[in-house]
Amino acid sequence: MKPNVILIETNWVVDIIAPAHLQSPQAFELLARAEAGEFELHIPALCLAEARETIPRRHASKSRSDDFRKFVTWAKNEGKVNTQDVDAARRIFDKFDGLVKGELMKVPERLNELADHPNLKVFALSQPMLERQVSIGAMDLELKPFDLAILAAILVRAEDLQQEGQSWLGFCELDSDLQPWDRSGAPKSILSDLYSASRIWVYGDFQVEDVDELPEDWGISI
Repeated sequence: MKPNVILIETNWVVDIIAPAHLQSPQAFELLARAEAGEFELHIPALCLAEARETIPRRHASKSRSDDFRKFVTWAKNEGKVNTQDVDAARRIFDKFDGLVKGELMKVPERLNELADHPNLKVFALSQPMLERQVSIGAMDLELKPFDLAILAAILVRAEDLQQEGQSWLGFCELDSDLQPWDRSGAPKSILSDLYSASRIWVYGDFQVEDVDELPEDWGISI
């Protein structure tokens, strides 16, 4: 019997490779469950490429600590904090900047290690995926090119796996643009139909509850 398959995308990679204090325990738990044989994890190769650019941009520390440094300077001038507090705050900011800089330097190495992880199946874009991207792009979805590519890859991958005998596929999707529901939880008709047609069960987190149970109706799990 084939193991269940969970499809993941860039957000999972970012939550695994981010600086240590920003990593997601749920993302690591999902990987641990795959290592335990509960299911297989599949991810489009372009998600690793996107994460390589996204992680340094999203988690660059300097702009964040600069705002706090400006606040400390202002607070000192206004007499709201004393010199000891200022010195302690600046030491913390220096440690923060050093930690994040060091973590971001390791991103390429960590991404390479993740790509080679035995419990993560990385798949390249195929011609059918590129063709699906074009057809989805003609729909009224207003998705960015990378999101279109990821969506097409996920849909076609799911269909290919089902042709190989896979009976159940889940997709962990934290990006609101690709989630098949809006902020109120109401289904987005086009996306919901696309996922249902490809028989993909969509999750809004990495918890993947009840993975051993086939849903009566394919759809979404918020």
